[in-house]
Amino acid sequence: MSVRKDIKRINEKEDDLGVLTLYLNTDASNPDLNNGEWKIHLKNEIKEMKQYADNTAQEPEKKTLKKLLKKVEDRVGELQRELQKGLMITASADGELWEEKILQVPVTTTLHWEKVPAMQQLQAMVQKYSKSAIIALQQMDARFIETELGAVIDEVTFSWDLNREDWLDYSSGASVGSRGSNQDHFERRFDENKNRWYKNLAPRLGKEIKDRGLEGAYLVGSNELVPDLEEHMHEGHLLGVLTKNIGMKPNHEIVSEIYQDLI
Repeated sequence: MSVRKDIKRINEKEDDLGVLTLYLNTDASNPDLNNGEWKIHLKNEIKEMKQYADNTAQEPEKKTLKKLLKKVEDRVGELQRELQKGLMITASADGELWEEKILQVPVTTTLHWEKVPAMQQLQAMVQKYSKSAIIALQQMDARFIETELGAVIDEVTFSWDLNREDWLDYSSGASVGSRGSNQDHFERRFDENKNRWYKNLAPRLGKEIKDRGLEGAYLVGSNELVPDLEEHMHEGHLLGVLTKNIGMKPNHEIVSEIYQDLI
C-alpha cells in the first residue's frame, strides 16, 4: 500500500478522548543529532505532554494519555537500532489505531494530542519526496529506481545488448550477452551510437513512469551520457537532472544524493 493510501486510511480515525501522534527526527547526519540528541528531544516532548496531562486533562484523559506516552516511549526504545532519519507513530486512546513508520527522510520532532491523527507533516513529506523514479546512467546500463519518501520500492536495470542491438531488462529473465574481451570495442561502438540507442530507451523509461503512476523521474549520470538521454525524454516526465557519475553506488546512496542535490 502506498503512503498516500496509508494517510487516507489513518485520517479516517477519530477518537473523542484523543489520538497521540509523534514525529521524531533521528537523522544522524544532522550535526545536531549525531550523538543521539534525538533522545533528549523525545524526553522533552514527552515531559511537556505529561505536564499537560497533570495540569489540564480530566482524569480519564489523563490516565489514557500517560499510558499512551509510556507505550510510545517504550516502542521507540525497541526500534532504536532500526531507526533511519525519521519516525512517525500515531496511536488512538481506544486502541484501534497504532501506526508506525520508520522514515528515510528527516522530520521535525513534534508530539500531538488531538481528536484525530496529526498527518499534516507526513502529507508534506509525501509531497516533497513524492513517488518517483531515479534513472541512473552508466553508459550501457540504466538503473530505474522507484522510490517514495527516500525508500527504494523497486528497481529495473536495462542493459544494452550489442548483438541484438536492443535494451534488455534483467528482471524479465533475459540473458544479456557477455561483453568480455571485446569490452573496448563494445564501448567504442556504444559511444558512436549512444544518442540513437538512448532514443530507443527513452520511451521504455517513459512507459515505466506512466505504468507505475509516478510523478516523474530524476536523471543522473556523467556529463557525457545525460544529455543524450535527456533530449529524448518526455519533458513532463523529468523532475530534475544531476550530472554526477554515481551509478555504481548502492540504491539508497543514489537516492540520498538526489534528495540532497535536487530536492
